[in-house]
Amino acid sequence: MSPDAGWWAQIDDLHLLGVALGAGLGSIVRAFVDRSVTALVGLPRLPWATLGVNVAGSFLLGVVLGWTADALGGPQADAANTLRLVVGTGFCGGLTTFSTFTVESWTLLHEGRPRSALAYAGLTMGLGMAAVVLGTALGSALR
Repeated sequence: MSPDAGWWAQIDDLHLLGVALGAGLGSIVRAFVDRSVTALVGLPRLPWATLGVNVAGSFLLGVVLGWTADALGGPQADAANTLRLVVGTGFCGGLTTFSTFTVESWTLLHEGRPRSALAYAGLTMGLGMAAVVLGTALGSALR
């Protein structure tokens, strides 16, 4: 395959199956976390379940990116790319949810709770960024 074929052409069917399975598992985990948080605390004033899965997914993606950073371009490049696709794109993509985050933020605004909406957005972005930084550092340390 020529390098001009683009990255999409270099992903085979097995990789796509891995992404689909990872995404399905991540979505199941997200639904379980949402159900568990709701059962534990009832309907919370802030969407803690979505915040939790988004931060956890950011951390896990950071670990994967940090752990595989040196492998890209080397003899382990295929394994690193597969791990990034299955865990990063698949599992973390299914676990985390930007669309739910935006709808929940809008809902808080629509309910007349602008401070809650800003707090939720700030926590999501701030904790998500911190989680990526910590995850990347941990992943790099694990190499």
